[in-house]
Amino acid sequence: MLELADELVAARLVLHRLTVLEAEIAHEREIVEQAPGLAASVSERRAAIEEIARDLEAQWVDQGPLVSLWQRAVELAELAEGSGADSAEYRADVDEARLRVETARLVTRDTLDRLCTQREALVDELLAAPFDLPTPAPVRDDGRPEAGRRDALALIEAADAALAVSEEQRSRAAAELERAERQRVELGDEAEVEARVAALERSMPEIVELPASAPPSAAIRLQRAGLRVTVDAPA
Repeated sequence: MLELADELVAARLVLHRLTVLEAEIAHEREIVEQAPGLAASVSERRAAIEEIARDLEAQWVDQGPLVSLWQRAVELAELAEGSGADSAEYRADVDEARLRVETARLVTRDTLDRLCTQREALVDELLAAPFDLPTPAPVRDDGRPEAGRRDALALIEAADAALAVSEEQRSRAAAELERAERQRVELGDEAEVEARVAALERSMPEIVELPASAPPSAAIRLQRAGLRVTVDAPA
């Protein structure tokens, strides 16, 4: 009876381990299968963001002279006011220079909208990954192309980090999957183990009476198998 109880406990442990292994295998296989697709999507998103970063850099270069003229016009207007001269003409130049910058930045706004769209799509892909990935910061509400370019570069860095993590997770999951599948084979077929557990449970009574002379370990081994144990009173 004690040997059967020990065998039942061991079989139940094997069955539990097989159940855990099945969950581990399913999770690791999901990572192995999804990581390449995730990497491809992130790489595609990265390329689109890199193109936007180049557009913003070009706009930054193009708008540089316009911003300089605006700043110069402001300085001249302030000098005229400080000297007591009529600054109306200079203020007109300030308004005209500002209008040129604002007009140029309408194009930048459209580019930043494209960047926001790409960032949202990238976040959706990162959140759908079967492992944790950091979420990149949102694009700031700043109409300057140089600020947008910095945000684009930050998104590129986030995409690169996600690609590195994805490859690390794929490699780790592949190794873990191989280990878990090997251990599952070593433990045996789950259906056969379940049948063995059921057969052992049927072969054992619900209550076992032990003589008073039985060692305490006997009761512990039987109770560990889920049996109720009674001990005869000493004669």
